[in-house]
Amino acid sequence: MVEGSSHSTLGLLRQRVHPWSWRASSVSQDASLSPRWRLLILAPLALFLVWEVITRSLVAYLADASPEMAIRLRSNNPNALLNLAYDRLNRDPTLKNIAPVATPPRDDSTPLTIAPKGVQSTKGIDLTATRPDNLSSAVTDPQTMAQARSWVETALLEDPLNARALSILGQLSRGTSETSFMQAAARRSHLESMAVLWMMRKNYEEGDYRSAVQYADILLRTRPQAPQAAMVALGRLAEIPGANAELKRLLKSNPQWRSTFFSLLPANVSDARTPLDLLLALKDTPAPPTSSELSPYLKFLIEHELYDLAYYTWLQFLPPEEMSTTGYLFNGSFEITPSGLPFDWTFDKESGVTIEIADRTDGKGAHALFMEFGVGRVEGLSVAQTVVLPPGDYQFKGAYKADIVSQRGLQWRVVCANKPKPVIGESPTVIGAESDWREFEFSFTVPDADCPAQSVQLAFTGRSASEQFVSGSVWFDDLHILRQSSLAEPSASR
Repeated sequence: MVEGSSHSTLGLLRQRVHPWSWRASSVSQDASLSPRWRLLILAPLALFLVWEVITRSLVAYLADASPEMAIRLRSNNPNALLNLAYDRLNRDPTLKNIAPVATPPRDDSTPLTIAPKGVQSTKGIDLTATRPDNLSSAVTDPQTMAQARSWVETALLEDPLNARALSILGQLSRGTSETSFMQAAARRSHLESMAVLWMMRKNYEEGDYRSAVQYADILLRTRPQAPQAAMVALGRLAEIPGANAELKRLLKSNPQWRSTFFSLLPANVSDARTPLDLLLALKDTPAPPTSSELSPYLKFLIEHELYDLAYYTWLQFLPPEEMSTTGYLFNGSFEITPSGLPFDWTFDKESGVTIEIADRTDGKGAHALFMEFGVGRVEGLSVAQTVVLPPGDYQFKGAYKADIVSQRGLQWRVVCANKPKPVIGESPTVIGAESDWREFEFSFTVPDADCPAQSVQLAFTGRSASEQFVSGSVWFDDLHILRQSSLAEPSASR
């Protein structure tokens, strides 16, 4: 009974195993034929993949390096077609990345002057320089235009939303089509700088200053490495009342390009007071102007000898707690960390000397100017402050202690800022050892003419190379300038 059952079970197992045995033998037969089949199947696939690599990866490289060769390998590559079209329309290779904007006209024969209030200057940006109809003469050739349009249209068939293609079609169009294509390109991609710049110009011409400023903002955010195109436009917009308000609103948001804007703005305006107007608008905002934003403007004014305006600007942004230290000389007690701006102390690091504001060790004052010299040559010092003194007689007073080994020593000097020679006043030479604080003073006269501002400088008196060896240290404190007529400190308002 059991034996019969086992025979029956064995039969069933054989029936189940048999199909698998047949399949295994079939696979074994297929395996013997697979090398030939694999060769027949994989060879075309390998050729296809090689061709794809050549016509895609290689073409992608050639599209920029050699677009003519790229379209020979793949005639519908959008990037290569657009490069051909753009190069054909813009023969000058410098125009490949961004359309040009003319710089403001300047008359170098006359100094910069401040325009009277209420008078709108006509100097500024020639925004029409970005018009597509200002392209080279080749663009007007019908055959060139037709070929370029054909390339662009082919590229659009492959990539219908390509912003660059839409921008080039704008160049090739006129009227409402021109505006439509450029607007579509700018909306499609803010990186399409030509279209963004074109829209900025278009909105400026139509008096839509809000949009013009917005497009300038886009250009500066997307092209921080090439800001001049938008900066020239913003300089012109800053001098138009309607656009000025929009620009102030944007600057109050503290965009990432604001410091660059203020560094380039002075060279792109016709009224020297325009940057001050923008800076004052930011004064009481959560992001007031920084020293790095004020410095280029102040230096620009000083370079053009507009000292009164420069000094007035500096005073406007001086913290209230520092106003009490203003006078003919600012921060002569060195209790305020120098900002590095004109009308404040400026220290340029020189080799062989350490310059810093340090704690006094005698308890008679909090801080003082400290200088330490290494053993070796010191070719020059750069401790200075620009001041604006009316014509008249003055006294310069201060205190020092020193331990200096030198043939010539140090000396405080006062010179006219616009012509550093001759010196109009100088202190006795500081040299040798003075372990206790010692007072010093000297008199000087600001001439009636041709000395609108002055520079107070600490100079090293060494003239020859052998006289430039110095070692030791020196302290200065309690520096101030008095007018001899009153022998009293002037008020902060002057």
